[in-house]
Order: sequence, then C-alpha cells, then structure tokens
Amino acid sequence: MIYVPGAADMRLAGLLTVLGAALYALPLAVWLRYSKEIVSAGGLAAFVEAAVGRRAALVQAAIWSFSYFLYLPYTVTDIVYEMLADVFPGISPWRWLIELIVPVVIVGLVLLGTRPVLQLLFVSAALQLVLMLALGFVVVAKVGAPTRSFTHSPGAHGLAHGSANIALLFLCGSLPIFLGAEVVGGARVVRRTLLAAGAIVALYLVFATFPLAAVDPSLLHANLPGYAIASAYSSRWFAIAVGVGAAASVAGVILAEYLALSRLLFSVTGIPVRRLLKWIAVPFVAIDALSIINPDWFDEHVLRWSLIALFLSELIVFGVFPVYRRRRGKLTAVDVLLAAGAFALMAWGLYRAIASPVST
Repeated sequence: MIYVPGAADMRLAGLLTVLGAALYALPLAVWLRYSKEIVSAGGLAAFVEAAVGRRAALVQAAIWSFSYFLYLPYTVTDIVYEMLADVFPGISPWRWLIELIVPVVIVGLVLLGTRPVLQLLFVSAALQLVLMLALGFVVVAKVGAPTRSFTHSPGAHGLAHGSANIALLFLCGSLPIFLGAEVVGGARVVRRTLLAAGAIVALYLVFATFPLAAVDPSLLHANLPGYAIASAYSSRWFAIAVGVGAAASVAGVILAEYLALSRLLFSVTGIPVRRLLKWIAVPFVAIDALSIINPDWFDEHVLRWSLIALFLSELIVFGVFPVYRRRRGKLTAVDVLLAAGAFALMAWGLYRAIASPVST
C-alpha cells in the first residue's frame, strides 16, 4: 500500500493491482517448483547451485548479499526521514539520533533469536492487515467504490508497465525460502507459506487500493499516501495508526532481510548464524551512520544500486531454471514460459532501476 500509488496510474488501481498480483504468480511459481525439491539456508543461491553449480551460486549470492547490505540501512533512512517525519513532524531535529537508534534496536531484536522475531513479525503483519482493511473501508465510505478502477484502460502500454511495477512490489516474498531448512515440515510448509502469503496480501491490497481511483491525486502523491489519506478522510489517531503501521511494515521487512542474509552467509561460509548476526551489524550500523551526512542523497543513490543488484540476482535465478528442470528430466513448455515471464519481469525492474532519473 505504501508504494503502490507511485508504481502505477491510480485511476485504474483495481485492475492494475489484480494484474500485478497475476504477474507475481510467474516468479512465485518458479520459486515453488525449485523449493519442492530444495530446502536450504542458501535460499535462492541453493536453487542456482542445483541448476548450474557452486561457482554461479556464489556469484548470485554475492550480488544478492550486496543488494541487501545496502537495502538494510537505506530502509532505516526511509523510515526515519520520510515516514516517521511525516507522522510526527516534531521529531525533525532528532531524526539523526533516531537514525542511529533504530538499527541498534533491530540488531538487538535479531539477537533475541529467530522464534521471537518471527512471532513479532506475525503479530505485526496481522495488525497491518487489519489497518489495511480499515483504511479500505474508510476510503470507500468517503469516495465510494469506483467501478472504473477495474474498467478504465490506458491502453496496452499503460497496463503492461503499471501491472509489472506493482508485481515487483511483491518481490520480497522470497525471503521465507531462506528459513526453509529450519521450519518444521520443510518444503511443504515453505511452499504453503509462500502461496498463502501471496494470496492474502494480494486480496487485501486489491480491496485497499481499488477505491484510490476516486481519491484526490494530491493525497496519492504524498510521501506517505496511506497516512495522508487517513488524515484527510478520518481522525488524527487513525492516521497515526496507519502511518506507524506503514513504518512497522517496512521495519518488519528489514528484520526478515536480516535473518535471510545471515542464513545465506551461513550456507556459504559455515560460520555460526549467531556470530554472523553480529558481524552483519557492523556494516549495517556503520553505513546507516554515514547516511546522516546527506540523507536525501543516500536515499536515492543507495536504493538505485540496491535494486540493480537485486534484479540482477533474480535474473540469474530465473535464467537457470530451465537448466535445473532439464537436468532432472522434468523440463516442460510450462517451465520455459514461467521462466521467460519471470525473467522478463526482472529485466523490466532492472531497466527501471538503471534508467530512472536520480537528482544530484
């Protein structure tokens, strides 16, 4: 919900969100086919290793790790300087201090252990879904339920680009794969989790976004659209809940990424996970501290390189999928189509990350 208004034309929010969720089914289907046989702390890199060997897997792991080593501190800056600053304008003089405190708190949480973090993420996700549902009802009550959100069409070009942009917002859905080796039930539970999470989030997102077709565009273009909409259409307290919930959702992604990164590094190095969690904290806190020098520059430039690395790493995963299936004597036309579709989606994401303008 946070990033959807910036991803596509909200005059047809409902249609594009439905199509985006359908496009996300392409990479999801590939991950599911890989994870039917491979459950490893190596996550996506383990998929690549099974397809084309250890050397390529290490390349993929390095690119993916680079992406998330940048993404962790960048996301903290986004939370502090964009999200919380909108919800609580009075914190502006103290943002530099909050920027330093947040990563320390995150490191402290992951050091409590995987189970407490996962329990926290579950509770947080449940509350966020409640807030998303409530915001959807608030907007519908204010502006109605615009059917044009599903029927208006900007042409094939607009449909393709808008739906692809929204599909890319689901990409962090692969993070549970890295915990597959630790989950009771292994591959079966991981695959069910990926499917259930994708379906639930898609349904909630469609309901929360389709009425945005009738919302004032100035609210949609705010730094934190959900908070701006809740402020305009409801009470200050509900707006605060929506804004804090949005920040919590992004913080939750940081926690999930931190855990996934530690598992990937464990699979590559064999170093105990707890020690890796501490080692990851060093560059995380250090890079985050550097962001205070110029938060705006850091926000734009670091995000760009993080996304470029992320899409490159995913291109490898989908590019070698047909090889993986062929080596097992299971390659079908469906496998090729799924891989081609997922590869094309990541290529579009890579193109956007490279071509998007960055202010200097």
